Amino acid sequence: MRKLRWLDIETTGLNPDKDAILEIVVGEADFLDPFNVKIIHRSVMWCHPEITGDFDPYVVAMHTKNGLFKECGNDEKALDLFEAEAQLLELIPQATEKEDLDLLAGSSIHFDHEFIKVHMPKLNKRFSHRHYDVSAIKLFCESRGMTPLQKAEAHRAEDDILESIAHAKACEEWLRTSLK
Repeated sequence: MRKLRWLDIETTGLNPDKDAILEIVVGEADFLDPFNVKIIHRSVMWCHPEITGDFDPYVVAMHTKNGLFKECGNDEKALDLFEAEAQLLELIPQATEKEDLDLLAGSSIHFDHEFIKVHMPKLNKRFSHRHYDVSAIKLFCESRGMTPLQKAEAHRAEDDILESIAHAKACEEWLRTSLK
């Protein structure tokens, strides 16, 4: 059965061609039970604390405040990108049919997918080009009258996944009760 791969990454910036992945978390859910999610992978990528001077000051402030840069500088816990991709390749099987490729799920998941395409090309082959995009679902609901949902702006991958799931559930509930 096709899976949803709830995924969020934190990066050093917005451009996958020049910026790096700092953190990646992946959850798994059955397509027909999208909110019953099990986190299957968490990793932070190694980043030398001295090089943050090359990054956008907003990103440095954000990831200093939330503790991500400190975790990325921990030699004992942080991985390199190749190790993280290898671990994910072991967890996410390759589909034999195009229609069985897993779907990436999350808010503005196209952003995360672009980084996966550039930085983890082997892993990218395991995902469909289609997305389960919570931000698109929220926009649809807002266009039909739902009050916009507030974002916590945690900018930590697992927290962002959990918030995306909570927002998708809220949209589902709103649709069930408001559009009868």
